[in-house]
Amino acid sequence: MAEAFTGRLLAERGLDGVTVSSASILDRPGQPATEATLAVLAERGLDVQAHRSRTLTRPIVAAADLVLTMERAQLRVAATLAPGAFAKTFTVKEFVRRGRELGARGTDETTAAFLDRLGAGRQARQLLQADPTDEVADPQGGPWSAFAATAAELDLLTRQLVELLFGRA
Repeated sequence: MAEAFTGRLLAERGLDGVTVSSASILDRPGQPATEATLAVLAERGLDVQAHRSRTLTRPIVAAADLVLTMERAQLRVAATLAPGAFAKTFTVKEFVRRGRELGARGTDETTAAFLDRLGAGRQARQLLQADPTDEVADPQGGPWSAFAATAAELDLLTRQLVELLFGRA
């Protein structure tokens, strides 16, 4: 869902040089989006029928400028996959919260410098426990309403994320 929302926002802004993709810490590559995911995204004008899951790997993390996760448990896995990954790995909620507290990326500030600023004083041990303030609920196995709630939350979070990284549209 986050990939679809973010991809649409980037396309609307003409940011074709920015790539967004998703990967799972579960080793189940090639899986399509669930019917509930397809339905809630279709209601929002997004078609992800061609989407297939892939497994998060060291090369994916190493090549990424920014790694965003839905949960702290995913963050802990991603941050250990490649040297220096912790500095560029955040939960979506943590990223948005810290960005709102510290200010959006400056027009002449590199992404790396922005992430350094966002991560200043941040320590891995602070992220060891699950915390609903930093996590997007996983709707898998839940009712359709859980998928709709997650989609609504991710729609808002990705708008804030793109605004923090690229300014107001």
